Amino acid sequence: MRRWTILGTASIAAACSGQPVDVGGYTNPEGGGQSQPPDSGSLQGATATICLRATTAPVAHNDGLAGQTPSDQKLGIRKLTLLTSANDPSPYVVFDHGASAVEAGLNEGNNTAIARLPISSLRAGNYVKARVGISHVRYRVAALMHAAGQSITGTFDNIHVLSDGSTINGQTYNKGHYDFRFEALGSTLGSQSGESGMWPSVLNTSGIELDTSGSEASYVFVVNLPIDPKISTHINVVFELNTHSNFRWQDQTGANYPGYATNVFDVTPTSYEPVKTFGANSYRMYVELTAAPGTCQIAPSTVSDAGND
Repeated sequence: MRRWTILGTASIAAACSGQPVDVGGYTNPEGGGQSQPPDSGSLQGATATICLRATTAPVAHNDGLAGQTPSDQKLGIRKLTLLTSANDPSPYVVFDHGASAVEAGLNEGNNTAIARLPISSLRAGNYVKARVGISHVRYRVAALMHAAGQSITGTFDNIHVLSDGSTINGQTYNKGHYDFRFEALGSTLGSQSGESGMWPSVLNTSGIELDTSGSEASYVFVVNLPIDPKISTHINVVFELNTHSNFRWQDQTGANYPGYATNVFDVTPTSYEPVKTFGANSYRMYVELTAAPGTCQIAPSTVSDAGND
């Protein structure tokens, strides 16, 4: 590994610890990339590829909640906006995929190229805040269904739309649409869909705020990111998320909940234990030098567990 200082030092506030995670180093990866992202503009000269990577490396959770790592989870990324101040009057939209969001996996080792841009097209500046527009989330978690006096082990397979005008599986939905299915024994035993899906009552404290106030939901977080459009080397700008046991809920116990178990996600045909958080436990951001444009090479994860609940 070689470390460089072409863009200077960058850092990103990590979760509730309030401590920055250094992201100023560069990695010179070996081998080719894994995915080809949507291109933005004429790709002449050096390029910047925006990558989202995931790791489920074990981290401690001290929130008193039950949790599990979903067997599958994905996040639709539609836009990246950078701000030079908290109230920047002219935010820089790095890319905007609109309705056609790029769906990035959040499972161990997933490595998705979200966008690729010519470095010369980037707007120079020192950026202190980022907003990532989110179209939808998908997640699949183990659950125990209680119905008609029986308890059945299966999986809860959910899609939740977070922004208006999001195209998923060829259909366009608005913010709040949801489609939940309970599957067991190779069959769908129950499903529910609607247009006013509930948000978790408590968002995670990973240093990432989920802003749902407008028609487009966005993850908002602090950065210290200088951009120099004169760089002549291909780079990957990597966002890495830790998603170990990130689906978290409050166990319900007592006489009113017969058959419910601790550390088990219990559901009925019309209800489920209160989901408190999902998303990243912690995150970091770093930049890699690459030998060719558009690569999104998986590098060994060193994501910090700072700021986990």
